[in-house]
Amino acid sequence: MTPTALFIGSIGVLAETSDIQRRAYNQALEEAGLDWHWDADTYRELLAESGGRERLARLSKEKNANLSEHDIEKIHARKTELACREITEGGITLRPGVADTIRRALSQGLKLALVTTTYRVNIDAIATAAGEDLPLSKFSAVLTRDDCDETKPAPDIYLTALDRLGLESAGVVALEDSAPSVHAAKQAGLYTIATPGEFTDQQDFSEADQLRTSLEGLELILPG
Repeated sequence: MTPTALFIGSIGVLAETSDIQRRAYNQALEEAGLDWHWDADTYRELLAESGGRERLARLSKEKNANLSEHDIEKIHARKTELACREITEGGITLRPGVADTIRRALSQGLKLALVTTTYRVNIDAIATAAGEDLPLSKFSAVLTRDDCDETKPAPDIYLTALDRLGLESAGVVALEDSAPSVHAAKQAGLYTIATPGEFTDQQDFSEADQLRTSLEGLELILPG
């Protein structure tokens, strides 16, 4: 059965940016006078929970750092600035199969949406780097952190996307790269394909309907 829509659920589905984000966090933390240097293994563990600001708030409590909301906002904003600069200037490419999947979805007349709880600046940075391979102007919707109260693994952003596009959940395929995000999509009733990235490939994806190492050769069909 041909789906009615394809929801790309995370920027990690689009491109490998986790190590860029990790290094940007380390610089922002150092500039803030914090010795929370995160190596790759530590960052993999941190990514088991969604939400950068939420992650910083939790670590502040665990380490008795007493960071204020303003401190957390400042660190996160600086991280985002550094990461987006590297993404746009470094010319990252989309993950294998992503550009073809987007073209196929558009050619089949599917409603295509980016449904993420990251911030728009991160999406725009990837779109700038990817150029014509990520034609956001052709997407039916681009939903971000500004469109929901709760981040993933809550299903809020997916439910908002379904409502905004007038879709039934049974006809939608979601692509996700982390276990918390897969949970969000499943809670919204979506057929969910997991395509883990370099920093999420050790997570538990048993909740996903499909598990793929890449989107190369992906057929946009639903079972049944």
